[in-house]
Amino acid sequence: MRAGLCVNWLLVIGLTVWTEQGMAGEKPVDLSTPTSFSVPGWQMKEIAVAGFVLGMTREQAFQIASASGLKLRSDQPPRALGELKAPCPADSCSVSQLNGNWIGVNLFFTSDRLVKIKVSEPVDADPEVKKVNIARSFQGLTHELFNNYSDDLRVRILGVAQAEETPITVAGQISSLASVEYDYSHAEVIIHLTLDKREHPPKPFDLEVDFIPLR
Repeated sequence: MRAGLCVNWLLVIGLTVWTEQGMAGEKPVDLSTPTSFSVPGWQMKEIAVAGFVLGMTREQAFQIASASGLKLRSDQPPRALGELKAPCPADSCSVSQLNGNWIGVNLFFTSDRLVKIKVSEPVDADPEVKKVNIARSFQGLTHELFNNYSDDLRVRILGVAQAEETPITVAGQISSLASVEYDYSHAEVIIHLTLDKREHPPKPFDLEVDFIPLR
């Protein structure tokens, strides 16, 4: 994982205890520090989100979560009561406080390997959930991107990308909202957001950032 907008949550800032063998032994870049984007070639370096790194196994993800006071919860309805307490067995898992709320991070697995990390901050989330969202602990440009998003800032950090816009329908009718995707897959990042076209200029919200393997 070589591009970066990701940072460690406040309990695990600087926790980059795992790196995949064969990656030159470099530590992941911790983009929670204000100077992270000045690191030479930061786009080509490994980075971590709350200690999680693409390519790690599900078991390694469990270990990172446990060491950080976090828990992986299935994004799918449980098929049995035992699954409510068991480690997440599903292809997609949300990262939550051990006995608390979701922190705005979701992990996606294929064959028990981490293949996508999603970081998001829904605008309509419960206030108690917002308090522990990982974006609240971001610093520097990462904090600005999530908390004061603008297209100019996105371009400053990641460069220019074509917007792929899809109208959002409500009750079968096209609404004033649209979902927009900016594909930076060459840098292993995809940005999603929603636009409210009733505003002039259209107001972006519900920012999501996906970190994916190089295509």
